Amino acid sequence: MKVSNLIYSYWNDFVNLIFPRVCVHCNSVLIYQENHLCTKCRLSLPKTNYHLKSDNPIQLKFIYEPKVHQACTYLHFNKKGIAQSLIHELKYRDQPELGVLIGNWYAHDLTTCGWPIDMIIPIPLHKSKLKRRGFNQSERFAAGLSEVLGWPVLDDLIIRKRRTSTQTKKTKVERWQNVNSIYALKTSGGVFEKNVLIVDDVLTTGATIGEMIQLLVNNGVGSIYIATIAAGK
Repeated sequence: MKVSNLIYSYWNDFVNLIFPRVCVHCNSVLIYQENHLCTKCRLSLPKTNYHLKSDNPIQLKFIYEPKVHQACTYLHFNKKGIAQSLIHELKYRDQPELGVLIGNWYAHDLTTCGWPIDMIIPIPLHKSKLKRRGFNQSERFAAGLSEVLGWPVLDDLIIRKRRTSTQTKKTKVERWQNVNSIYALKTSGGVFEKNVLIVDDVLTTGATIGEMIQLLVNNGVGSIYIATIAAGK
């Protein structure tokens, strides 16, 4: 082992001794090569396996649009569950690398699907929210998928034209009204006859992704696939 690597290893061990890394869900101390989740929580991830089921509940949310060929989510989102802990850590504790890691995890499951994806489009943030947070969690998730699957991420093709209030505690109708006509395509023809994978962090009613779908369909998209980190009921 190189001296520099040895010094780094000792320093890392010292820092972890003083400020131990803990699991984002159960708070147990993480050991060597555990990242964000301990092995027990990692093995307990509430995976949906919806990518293996064409009639899954996420797919049915978009049954109105024939260009949506497949829609799925990685994890079940339950209050105080592992998925909620991961999303909270990613979005509110400045952990963009966690989004990439989750994307890597899900990508290994999706390798069996054989989707003919031309590009990944993450749901964009408004520029003011992006400036405040410093990163787009959906783009980081997309980057993790891309690392394994090789599909290019186009995070500047679509912009968010206006800010919206939080979707939390809104009714289903209010959520759809809140996101009406909030996206715009920067490059005309950029999605024409392309197979697009839309990615987001959490899906509830499908209002946000529904607006993205409408924009893509209006601009001649070939087919649409959807993947999110988690979805509630």
